[in-house]
This record gives sequence, C-alpha cells and structure tokens, in this order.
Amino acid sequence: MKFRFSLPLLVNRFAWTRPVVIVCLGCALLLNACSTTALRPNLPALDKDEAVSTLHVEYPILLLHGLGQKSHAWEGKAVGFYEQDMGMNFGGVLSMNNGRVQCVGGRGKQKDFYTVSFTNPTDSVAAWGRELDAYIQTVLQQTKASKVLLIGYSMGGLAARYYLTHHLSNHHVRRLITIGTPHLGSPFARVYSLKHGITESLSKNPNIVSTTALKAALATLSSCESDVAFDAPAVHDLMRPEDGGVFLDALGKAEHPMDVDYVSVVGEVDVAKEVGNLSSAAVQEILRRALEFFDSGMSAWFSSGDGVVNMQSQNITNIPFFKNNPQHQRLARTVSLSSVHTEHLQNSNEIQRVTLEDKPEFKSAEFRMVDGNPCLVIEYSDLLTCDKSTASVVFQGLAGEQRRSAPNHLVRLEDGSLVHRAVIRMDDADFAKNFSVSVEIANYFQDKCSTTKQWIAP
Repeated sequence: MKFRFSLPLLVNRFAWTRPVVIVCLGCALLLNACSTTALRPNLPALDKDEAVSTLHVEYPILLLHGLGQKSHAWEGKAVGFYEQDMGMNFGGVLSMNNGRVQCVGGRGKQKDFYTVSFTNPTDSVAAWGRELDAYIQTVLQQTKASKVLLIGYSMGGLAARYYLTHHLSNHHVRRLITIGTPHLGSPFARVYSLKHGITESLSKNPNIVSTTALKAALATLSSCESDVAFDAPAVHDLMRPEDGGVFLDALGKAEHPMDVDYVSVVGEVDVAKEVGNLSSAAVQEILRRALEFFDSGMSAWFSSGDGVVNMQSQNITNIPFFKNNPQHQRLARTVSLSSVHTEHLQNSNEIQRVTLEDKPEFKSAEFRMVDGNPCLVIEYSDLLTCDKSTASVVFQGLAGEQRRSAPNHLVRLEDGSLVHRAVIRMDDADFAKNFSVSVEIANYFQDKCSTTKQWIAP
C-alpha cells in the first residue's frame, strides 16, 4: 500500500494539535523566563521622606575653646580636618551680641560644624554653660537636627558638663568629647586663693608695714599674669576639691545624663623628650608635678600629665558620678595621646578623628518597591558625611550569589530624626522562595556593622 504524502493533508489531519502546541510552547517560554527573572513581589512602596538641605551629617558639631581663648583656638588643623578631610561645611562662629546669639562666617548653605566664642573668656564655668544652652538652641533651629556633638577643649569641657547636668532630660547632645579638661581641677588654680587673700587683706587697711609687703606680693603675682587674671571667676571654678574648690566638688557629684557618650582625650607629656627639645611644656609639667608633690608626696611627682592637667584629672571617669558607679563608667571611654596641653588642637588630627570615629549603628532593613523595582532599603546612623560610608549586601540570586552596594543619602524621618539611607535593587532575588540577605555597613575609618535580613515568601 502506497502512502501518499500531501502537505495540505498533513496540516489538516493535525490541525487540532495547533492549540496544544502553542500552549506547550508558551509554557516552555514561561518556565525559561522564570529561571532567569525574579517573581515581581507585592511590596509596599517606599515612603517619601523629607530631603535634608541643611546638613551633610546627622549631628552638627560645636567646638568649645578653653580658658582665656576665643574661637580662633580651633583654626588651622582642627578646622581643616573637618572641612578638607571630612567634607563638612563650616557653619560659622557663634557668639553673643547684646544678649542675642549671632552666627558669622559660615561657608555654605549646609552647616555641619561651628566654633564658639564665649563672651568673657575668663568668666565662670556656669556663665559659659548658660551661653552654651543658647548656642545649642540656635544650631538646632538652623540645621533642624535633633542632637549635636559637643567637643570641649580644657575648660570648654567643663562648660559642656555644666550644661548637661542642668538639662538631664532635654540636653539634645549625642556625644561629649573633652580634650585635656581638668575634671578634677588644677593645682595652678590655687593661685586664686593666694591673690584673693592678698586683695582681701589689703581691703582691711592693714598697717604700713603689712600694706607694703602685701602690695609687693600683689605686684609680683600680677606680673606673672598673662591674659587670665589669677582672681578671675574661671580660676576660682578650676580649684580642686581638696584645695577648697566647691564648684568642681558639686559638679563632680551631680547627676549626668545617661544617654550621652562621654569620651575623654587624655594628653601625656614625655618630659625627657620635651627637656631635650628645650620645650616650655617640660617646664610646665615639672612645675605642675612640684605643686602636687606638696599635697600627695612622691606619687604625685611621678604622675603623668599634659603640662597643665594630670592624667587622672583629664579622665572624666574619675569624677564621683562615674567613679562610684560601675554602670555609669560604661558610658565613658578614654583615648590617650602623646600631646601637650597647649598644642592639643594643632598637632594631631587624631584629636579631631576621635570626635567622629565610631561604628555605624544599624537601624532597619526593609523590602520596598522603589520606582517600580523591588529593593532593600537600609537605614543606619553614622557620624560621618554620606560619602564616607557605604552599605553592601550579599544574597543568593537566580543567577548565583550576588553582591551589591550603594551609596547613601541623608533623610529626615517623620519623628524629625535623621538617618543614612541606602537603596539596593533586588531585581533578581527569588521572592517566590525564602531567602536571606547579609548586610554590611562600612565607613571611612573602616568601622563596620553587619546584620542579616530574612525574606519569608507569602
């Protein structure tokens, strides 16, 4: 029997199979597509939060000078580090003019750090603390930040502490860094009692012999004064508790806020090296030890310091509030540097670096739709500018292990707080299955934090 091949007949005979073929072909194409393309998940859209135009950082910085100084104490390497190395904008110099805060010299719309010029550079610590309150309020208004970082050099650190102890629940401070601050006072401040005693004795109209002797003593003391009078209110406040310093005695026992990071930058002079360099720092350090020797004996002679303040006094954990409670001590840390008190701010970027170096703090990671694409939205806190940190993820995608990273930007949340936000696309993640994403955040100083985010398929 012959089989007659006819193309029209073949097509007609198998015409009923065409829908089946089309369906099978479509299924094959769909399965092939699913092997390389992620299932489009049903995710909530990312909320549009307010863009930040006043800051490059979460917390603006206030730089507080020391006794007898003004804001220019920070000029040079200190300001240069923040501007040139960290990419921050100078917000200006804060000072008082007829009882109102003025801010001059800012260099841009964004205001990331400020310097402070207290009205009277030898006024009491309390007077500085009250001015600081006004400066902090001004900075918060200008930047719309929720908190600030305070960096106090020498007596500036005491002014910051005074402010904090008087604003336990409304201080708006994220971190306090004190640099060479005499938390326990300075033996040099005993000169206040000496001059005050001479002046008081003269006011009582002593006899001619006593008057001559007292005036000669007063003249000798006055000849040693520079820009800080020995009977200035600030010198009175710097007296050690054991020398009758009632102010520091009360401040050291006062309650300090428990939600502030406390960092003490402690300087130490290498006396042998400074003597070899014929440095005045060696003379100052030897004089400091000699003054304390008469109180504490040989132990004081061998106590290190920065030429003005001994190491024990520079460490905030040695004040009664911290020393007497181990829980309080955990709030504070110490950074030791081989630096001279009068040169702390000029000689080393390490002083400035410690103000910002910290591990990023993870806040959240959520899957969201962004511009029609599935993404992982990561939020975290960091003290640096946005270009100084990056978020990265690792996950198992449809085509194998995927590594992604993305820069971040600063956003303001509904509660007014600022966070760093990084948005990483997850197009090839298989949202039809459970999977996990490893998240790592690293910044300029190589400080890192990591976490894991789980996706549970519906």
